[in-house]
Amino acid sequence: MKSSQNGWSPTSLAQHFDAPDGFRGEFGWVCGFSADASFMNDAAERFTRLTKGQRAQEGKVSIALYLDPSNPQIRLPDAPGVAHLPILDAARRPFRLLHAKVALLAFRHGNDHERWMLRLIVSTGNWTRQTLEDSLDVAWRIDIQSEALRGVDGIGEACADIRAAWDLFEWLGDRFDTRLLGADSRIGAPASREIVRTWVQACIRKARGTPRLFDNRKRPMFEEVKARLVAADRVVARNYLAMGSGFFEAAAKGEAMIPRRIVRDLISLKLLTQTSEVDLFVNPLACQSIAISVKGLLAATPAIVVRPAAMPEAAFPERRVRGLHAKFLFSANSRKGSNTCSSPWAYLGSGNLTDAGFLQAAGRFLGNLEAGVVIHPEGVEWRARRFVDSDRVITNLLPIQWEEDCAPQRSLESGADWSPPDSEFEAPPVSHFDWHEHPTGGELRAGSGDHMGIEVWRPSGERCERLATGFLWSDPMPRTVRITWDGGRREADIPVADQYGRIAATLLPAIGLEEAWWELADFPMPPEGEFHEEGVDVDREPGAARFATPSTATDSPIRQMMQLIENIAARQTEIVPADWALWCTRLEQTLRQARDSGPVKEFITLRLNPLRPLYARPFRPVFAECGASDAGRLYEQALERVEAAWEVAGLDRLGEQP
Repeated sequence: MKSSQNGWSPTSLAQHFDAPDGFRGEFGWVCGFSADASFMNDAAERFTRLTKGQRAQEGKVSIALYLDPSNPQIRLPDAPGVAHLPILDAARRPFRLLHAKVALLAFRHGNDHERWMLRLIVSTGNWTRQTLEDSLDVAWRIDIQSEALRGVDGIGEACADIRAAWDLFEWLGDRFDTRLLGADSRIGAPASREIVRTWVQACIRKARGTPRLFDNRKRPMFEEVKARLVAADRVVARNYLAMGSGFFEAAAKGEAMIPRRIVRDLISLKLLTQTSEVDLFVNPLACQSIAISVKGLLAATPAIVVRPAAMPEAAFPERRVRGLHAKFLFSANSRKGSNTCSSPWAYLGSGNLTDAGFLQAAGRFLGNLEAGVVIHPEGVEWRARRFVDSDRVITNLLPIQWEEDCAPQRSLESGADWSPPDSEFEAPPVSHFDWHEHPTGGELRAGSGDHMGIEVWRPSGERCERLATGFLWSDPMPRTVRITWDGGRREADIPVADQYGRIAATLLPAIGLEEAWWELADFPMPPEGEFHEEGVDVDREPGAARFATPSTATDSPIRQMMQLIENIAARQTEIVPADWALWCTRLEQTLRQARDSGPVKEFITLRLNPLRPLYARPFRPVFAECGASDAGRLYEQALERVEAAWEVAGLDRLGEQP
């Protein structure tokens, strides 16, 4: 939740991806049952602080997305920077559904590269526009900044949560096709992810105690909930319990028994009194077996009152009708004359109050893969009143109310039963293609995997000509191509990596030296890109303000070139090792875009190579001063390719006598 000048309002699921002030997203992992391009594109923009066009031109993977294989493929052009990774073998997956909704995001400070932050998000909703616009969902998150690790107390539990999330994503990475994450090595993305790994490990070393985050890979969600409540040394019998779920067991299975099971087990553990007040919150128009169970639930001991879920007005002032999708338990003691929720605890997560979601461990035919948290919120109040902050009122934090119930005589609807869809997105034989120049256009070569069993198709519907090493493509380099395999029965959209390692990136336009400098001065920000969206506030580095800009209006071609070389030399001595590979690629890419500019042609006429001063040690950072180091060799190889593209490699060196 967040506060604003206009009062309290909840943080939307998309807003949880917002980079903190002074930070930008480095890399993130997200898993869930479903996602769509609209939500993920928005999330990536918030995370990286880059527009869609900028991300499309950068061609870097910033978010690895693991979804249930029933979710259709999200293409990189539709959500640049988001790699929707397919499952390796859907038929042998160790879960009924991938239903856990967790995000682990890493941010790096824009100026102080020693500062970083990790964010963990646990959601009850999917990563979709439908969640933002139509659902009643809740989310929980924690942030850990690098400075906090220097302390002694207070972060052990949060670090344990990071450890639990990391373990989950490492496990998922072994079961999904992650080959695409190595395709952008030229622009330093794998190195960036390795840096994030060191941040995570630093957190893990500080982990203490039992994490609030858990999943059901080893035992059912409800067993994990009970174990954490007992282990927390908070064995207090509460007199109130609220339960909520977007889905329940199908009506065809008979009356709902799981709510009774939850109440019975909590009473047996002395976590709930036998005379407690129990509410069950549902969607009246789609509550499956609850629709036929109201009378039986009321007759239980203690009685379970079925109520329609509420839309907190403080959270949703527009009053647009939303359906309950959140899964939660909330329990506390209510005392006469007090508005305080005493000894409260809450579970929220992905697991619906169903057999597959709450009572089974993950398994191919029985249990979904679920994740959730058990928390003990402090300072929570039952009802809104004067001098009580809105974000402390439980009816604002959860979709619950006590004014309306679903009496036996009220008509409830079961809604349509849900069944898992057929698997759709499974790992293709190749994860991506590498683009190679060809006399008649270009060639698509498999970046990983075997291309022999596949067919590549042009947008016109024609099959591409097969070559010994790949496929002929006579048009300009595509961002993605459609392939089929398994006799044409299966297909997928495959991204293409260009000569710089940019994945599914937009084509680079020809530019002049002035534009080239602005693109280099703003590093690590990518250029605006051809799809820049007007009105989007992008936090850009004021890098160029400290340098004179080569001007086509006032400077001669030679002066423009000299100013550019001088600026590059000054700028690159500031680059930190973590960004060096990306800088070398950006330098090569940007300068090659300027190969047809007037100043470059002028130096060709003069038979001079203007790039040679950039080889000098004073013009390079200490860690890349010479070609003997990996960093130095990477830099010199990039310069050599630019010299070849400019056609100045064999010319006299600027500043040297012939």
